[in-house]
Amino acid sequence: MVPVLAAEQLRKEYGQVQALLDASITLRPGAIHGLVGENGAGKTTLVRLLAGMEEPDSGSLFPALPQRRSDCAVVPQYPRMAPSIPVLQNLIIGSEPRRSSHPLLRLLIDEGRAKRRMEAIAERFDIQLDLGKRAGSLNGTELRLAALLAALAHEPAILILDEPTVGLAATDQERVLATVRALRAEGIAILYISHDLAEISRIADSVTILIQGRSTDTFDPVPEPHRLASILFDHRRQDERHRAGKSDGGPDEGGNGRERRSESAPDCPAESERPAEPAQAVIAFEEVSLYDRYSGRTLGPLSFSLEPGTITAVTGVREAGLDLLEQYLSGEGELSSGAIRIAGHRIPAQLAPGTLRRQGIAFVPSDRFERAAALEGSVEENATVTDRLQIHPRGIRTPGEAQALTRRLLDRFDIRTHRHMPLRSLSGGMIQKLILARELDTNPRVCIIAEPTAGLDLQSQRILLDSLREIAAAGAGVLILSSSIDAVTTLAQQVVVLHDGIVQGIFSADRSDLIARAFAGLDTSEGCP
Repeated sequence: MVPVLAAEQLRKEYGQVQALLDASITLRPGAIHGLVGENGAGKTTLVRLLAGMEEPDSGSLFPALPQRRSDCAVVPQYPRMAPSIPVLQNLIIGSEPRRSSHPLLRLLIDEGRAKRRMEAIAERFDIQLDLGKRAGSLNGTELRLAALLAALAHEPAILILDEPTVGLAATDQERVLATVRALRAEGIAILYISHDLAEISRIADSVTILIQGRSTDTFDPVPEPHRLASILFDHRRQDERHRAGKSDGGPDEGGNGRERRSESAPDCPAESERPAEPAQAVIAFEEVSLYDRYSGRTLGPLSFSLEPGTITAVTGVREAGLDLLEQYLSGEGELSSGAIRIAGHRIPAQLAPGTLRRQGIAFVPSDRFERAAALEGSVEENATVTDRLQIHPRGIRTPGEAQALTRRLLDRFDIRTHRHMPLRSLSGGMIQKLILARELDTNPRVCIIAEPTAGLDLQSQRILLDSLREIAAAGAGVLILSSSIDAVTTLAQQVVVLHDGIVQGIFSADRSDLIARAFAGLDTSEGCP
C-alpha cells in the first residue's frame, strides 16, 4: 500500500539542542501507527515536522509542502477552546460558511449550514456531542471529541492524535477509542501517540519507538506491552550497570496498598532485611487524595515519607496525577482527604502563597517561566528575589550583597551572562539554570523540584545532580516530581510510580524494569512480594 506520508532520517536542532537526530516513520491509509517514547524523546518535534509546522534541518519527507500541511490535522494533548461561546462557533472559527457571496451579506454566518455539516460528520464517526453547549462547560472527554470533530471538518488524509485518552475514565477512553477505530475504517492514516503501552498494543497496527531523538525500531504487528516496555527502557538498564552507588537488586517496597503484588520474587530481600520506617520524616504524605473539579480527575490515596538525607521521586505521565500534586503545592488546589506533615506538623489542606517557603521548603515548579521568573526583570533581580532580608536589610538595598549573591549563583551553574542583562534575553536553558541555582542556594529543609532536567543540557544535569546530592548529604530531603523515568532513576533513591491517579508501587531506583512497567500501567507481579 502506498504511504500517505513517509519521513526518512529527519534531523532538527534548536540552537545547541538536538531535538531529533535520526527519525524515520511511514504512515499508511486506513492504519493506526503508534508512536512511543519518553518525554523529551523528540515526539513533539517529529509531529511538528510531519504536520508541516516546521522544516527539518536534514532528511526527506514525502509529500513535501504545501500538500502535507493541508492533508494533515493534529489534535493536541490539551485542546483549547474559547470557553464563553458555544462548541459550534469554536469549531468553525476561521472557516465560517457565509449566507451569501454578495458583498453586503458575506459578513453573515450561515450557522444552520455549519451545524448540519458538523452534525453529519459527528454522526458518520459516532461522535456524540452537544454543539450548542458552551465550550467552557465541556468535560475532558467532550473536549477531546470536539477537537477531533474540528480536525475532521477539514477532511484530512492524516490525523495525528497526541495522548487522546490520557486522564480519562475507562468508559470515556472507550468512547474515544471507538471513534479512532471508525476513523481507521474510513481510510484515514492515524499517528497515535501514547505513553500507555497496553493501549498502543491494543489499538495500533504498527508502532515506532523513539529514544533520545532516534527512531530505533518499527514493529508491524505491535508486540505485547511487556515486550514494548522492555525495548523502550532497555537502554536505561544498560546505563545503570555503570551507575555509581547503586546496588544490583533493590527492594520493590509496598506503596499505599494499591500496587500489584506477587508471591514469588527470587531476587528480592526478605522482609526482615528491609529498612524500618523512620521515626520522623522531613515530609510525610498520609493517605493524600486530590480532586480536580475542572477535569474530574483524581489522585490518591498517596502515602509515602521522605527521610532526611534522601531523594525520593514521584513519576508517571503528568496527567496521571503529577500535575494535580504540583498544583496543590503551588497553592492552586486543596486536599480532598488525608494530610501532609512537615517534620511532624500538619500543613493546611489549602496552601497560601509563601507557606512552604516559611517552612524551609524550596519549591521549583515545572513552568519556570510563568511561575518562577520575572522575564522583564534583570538577572540580578531574579537571582536575589528570595533573599530579601540579606539584600534589603531594614528596607535598604545593599548593592554589594546583591552582586555577590548573583555572582555566586551564576558561577555555581556556569551561567555566562551579565547580572544587569534582562532575563528575557537569556536562552530558556539559562533561565532555568538560574532559577534552579536560586532555589538550591537557600539551604532548604526540603527541596521540591518538578521536571528537574527539562531544558537542561547534560553538563547542567550533572551539576544539578551534584547539587541535589549535596543538599541531601547536609540532612535535607529532596522530592522530585518528574514524568521522565531517566530523570528519576538517575536522581532518586526511591521512586513512587503513578498511573491514572493511582499509586502503582514504590520501588528503589535501580528497579527500572518494574518502574517502566508500572509507569505504563502494566502488572508488576514478578516484583517483590
